[in-house]
Formats: sequence, C-alpha cells, structure tokens
Amino acid sequence: MNGPALRDIHIPAAAWWPLAPGWWLLLGVLALACAGVVLWRAGRAQRGPLRAALREIDALEARHARDGDDACVVDGASRLMRRVARRIEPVAASRSGDAWRAFVHRYARDEGARGALDRLAEIRFHAQPSVDAEVLITALRAWCSDALRGRVSTPFGTKGVGAKRRGDVMVDKGPSPSRAARAFASLRPSFRRGKQTPFGKSAP
Repeated sequence: MNGPALRDIHIPAAAWWPLAPGWWLLLGVLALACAGVVLWRAGRAQRGPLRAALREIDALEARHARDGDDACVVDGASRLMRRVARRIEPVAASRSGDAWRAFVHRYARDEGARGALDRLAEIRFHAQPSVDAEVLITALRAWCSDALRGRVSTPFGTKGVGAKRRGDVMVDKGPSPSRAARAFASLRPSFRRGKQTPFGKSAP
C-alpha cells in the first residue's frame, strides 16, 4: 500500500520541577503544622514547672483546710520556694538572711506579698509556727507564678526580663542597671568588695 510512512507517537517524560501549585500548597501546610507542633511543645515544656508548683500549692491549701496544720504549710511553702529558686537561679537557693530576702522581693508583687514571705522566713524553724495560711498561700502562688515566668517586681508593677537557659535551668539575668546607677557606682570604687557570696544552705 502506497502512502506516507507513519512514525510512533513519543510522549515526553514528565518533569517534576517546577512543582505544581497544589504541591506548594501542601508543603506550606506541612511546614505550618510542624512549626505549630514545635511551638506547642516548647510552650508546654516551659509551663510544666509552673503547673507542678501550682498543683503543689493547691495540695498544701487542701491539706490545711482539712487539718489546720500551720507547720505543714510553712514547711511545704519554704521547700517549694527553694526548689523554684534552684531552677531559675541556682546560687540563690543557698542564700539566707538579707540575700535570700532580696531574691524573694525581686518576684514579690506588692508589700503584702513581701510581708507574708518575710514572715515565712522568720518562723520557718519555730517549733509551733503560726501563720495566716490564706495570705501566705496567695502570696506563694503569685510569687511562684512570677518567678517561673521571669517577671521581676518593679515600683510600677511586674515586668518580664531576659533569661538565659543553661541546660534545663532558666537563669534570670535580672533588670539591667540604669545609666545613672552605673555612673553613681563608678564614683565609689574604693567601697566595692567584690561579688556577694552565699551565706550557706538553710531554709528560709
């Protein structure tokens, strides 16, 4: 049979690049989902110590409501504050006296909370301590919340401060000194005795 010679049809190989718009959309959704999971896990890990502290405070409150034992509340509150201090600033956990009081006041919101926590430090080793448990527990709950969130007390309320993570321990840098404070400190070098050292291990 006469006629033109026919050739087979050759379909070109499909190219995977550039991707179709649907693939880009799928990749974007997966990236957002992964970022959301990472942020959720990081937030949960950060809130874990605070949730544990608040649960312990709730347990102290419930136990005091049952038996009215002030000594149990005082002992439990003191131990909890030391553990919180060890987490956010390990060297502070071994302080006592004025050094411990200064650390506690950094995260105490108001004079009422400072007074309740100072009272706790004073009666810690009394044989039969007497304390207003409701006031103490309220102050303790606020103090733990601000300390574990890095909120430092100022004359204008509380504010967050920068923190540096050392392993699994959050170390609070504290508020930076003002320019006037630095200038004043430079005027009296002869009175500077070096860094303040802990007073030894003791409960508040």
